[in-house]
Amino acid sequence: MAASPSVFVVLLRAIGPWTHKIMSMAQWRDGAEATGFVSPQTFLATGNMIVQAQGDTTEVTKRMNDLVAKLGLAPSNAAMVRTPAQLRSLVAANPFPDAASDHPSQMGVYFFQAAKPDFGWIADYDGHERLAVVEDHLIVDYGGPISQSVKLPGIIEKRSGVATARNWNTLSGLAERASAREGN
Repeated sequence: MAASPSVFVVLLRAIGPWTHKIMSMAQWRDGAEATGFVSPQTFLATGNMIVQAQGDTTEVTKRMNDLVAKLGLAPSNAAMVRTPAQLRSLVAANPFPDAASDHPSQMGVYFFQAAKPDFGWIADYDGHERLAVVEDHLIVDYGGPISQSVKLPGIIEKRSGVATARNWNTLSGLAERASAREGN
């Protein structure tokens, strides 16, 4: 007897109005279900999906990237896959509780494609933002609108590798919904 499928959270990189013209969230859900993902559920309109699937995160990531390519998106729209436990751990770590309480939409959580991103540059970073590494993820308190930090996002990808970011509200919502889905 096969094990029941595990719950995963899929985060697509570089999703926005221009990519929705190529692949809508409904098309993504339908495609995921057609290729064997169980009960795909999108959250917001920014490339977030909770699914159940057989396999580990590496296998699910490959299958999801194959699907996204089949639906017409570019390799730059890579999927980053995490488990509900990983998201709960990030929420529990909460390195900036004041920011999470006062301005959660101004906190960015970066999910990297590489298993071990390079964070060696952080010690020398001299910007106004507060940075913390939690379990190979980068959490940034921008202390203001994320769009006003024109320098940091480019540095992150240049120095640490391909990533996608979600704000603290989105991380918390995904962790809550994915955990509920797996019964935790």
